[in-house]
Amino acid sequence: MSDAIVLPSLSRWTKNHLTAIIQAKSASALNASLDAFLFKDAVITVNGRNITRAEFTTLLGAEKLDETTASISFTGAVEVPANPKSHENAGSVGVFFTATIAQAIIIQGAPVEHWLTASINVVIEQDESLPPPPHGIKGFTDRRRAVTPQQQRILTVRDRLWFK
Repeated sequence: MSDAIVLPSLSRWTKNHLTAIIQAKSASALNASLDAFLFKDAVITVNGRNITRAEFTTLLGAEKLDETTASISFTGAVEVPANPKSHENAGSVGVFFTATIAQAIIIQGAPVEHWLTASINVVIEQDESLPPPPHGIKGFTDRRRAVTPQQQRILTVRDRLWFK
């Protein structure tokens, strides 16, 4: 039996982390998801404007205002490894997605939903500042983090109200 750890591809890693961010139910879960995705000093660009991590967190929190459920579907992804021999360690990834967020607001028996359709491009590198597992504990730390996420909203957020 092999002890080798198989890392998910860069695009799968990105999709997994974006899904965790979109589906985070609380501020602490959102922060934990962002910590697992971003370098502490990541350069974040949204619609061509550099923003701080705090502004990015606030932006995401506003998108998820009064959320009850959320889902995300990916319609495309491309990845370019930094090193073809170790393609899962670092590189660039671009994904196109639509997030559907159902809110706690109920109109005529149905929740208000809103969609966010966007693309995100990330540069993923190894974050050597992360601590290793405690001494004596066998384990693996995935040190991959997004260094320069650049998000572009393709369509504006729109709400769907159901009327009978």
